[in-house]
Amino acid sequence: MTGRERRRLNPNKGLLKVLERRVDVLVSRFLYPHLLGLWHPYSWLLPRRFSLAEISVSPGGWPKAVAPLKVLLISDIHTGIFLKPEVLAEIVISLMELEPDLVAVAGDAVTGQANDLDIFLSALAPLSRAPLGAWYCHGNHDYFDRDPEEIRKRLRWIGVTTLRNESVILTQGDGRFVLGGIDDRILGTPDWDRLVSEHGPPHLLLAHHPDFFYEAEAHGVALTLSGHTHGGQIRFPNGPPLVRQSQFCLDEGAYTYRSSLLIVSRGLGSVGLPWRYGADPEAILIEIIPPK
Repeated sequence: MTGRERRRLNPNKGLLKVLERRVDVLVSRFLYPHLLGLWHPYSWLLPRRFSLAEISVSPGGWPKAVAPLKVLLISDIHTGIFLKPEVLAEIVISLMELEPDLVAVAGDAVTGQANDLDIFLSALAPLSRAPLGAWYCHGNHDYFDRDPEEIRKRLRWIGVTTLRNESVILTQGDGRFVLGGIDDRILGTPDWDRLVSEHGPPHLLLAHHPDFFYEAEAHGVALTLSGHTHGGQIRFPNGPPLVRQSQFCLDEGAYTYRSSLLIVSRGLGSVGLPWRYGADPEAILIEIIPPK
């Protein structure tokens, strides 16, 4: 449950955050590519710590005529230096054996640049086998090389469609619902007016940054799916994340505000450090059941 809990300091603004972001961009774009193929410590940890979370929700604003829907939420894959394609491929294959109706990838497919994706495309390709498709929204790392269109193009090659302030109508059973994706909150150009102009407010929204939640609720979004926080990536038992990325403390898990729901994944990959502790990597299988 959540109200408008707010941190005293906005983690997305300020001199220290700007400096951290610039260092992250420089390291991700210009240092890590030289280590690619030499350093894969996270590939040892990922298959040992990865887990699947499962949740069943019934959002108040969800269309009643839509048949129950299984959504696989993956976020923050961060292809690049810390991952091996074969490790990612095994995880993707095992997740698709769950037979989700729809796959939602909530941003940050890369670490520093679009070509991080190149050797991982075949590993990610099975995601597009979901009957209602695989869908993507941009995250902040997608803008590190200032060319998110290249990521959009590469994902299109394997059948993953990017929604950038856009929405589509999908059919499940006898009903239809609106799926939307909003641009990154930090480095992108989110545009709510454009997002809702064609089909109205999305019933299901992909938003990389969870702090979109209150805006989504105000626009009538029933369910928002996010990532970005990594659950803190490093956190001590029963303690808060050492580094919090959400101004509203929306670090991981499920939240509700008024009639709107939010689900935040800790994500699959790692950045900065090739390690996670206390915030293990995950994907989430979400069953959406129409309200009675």
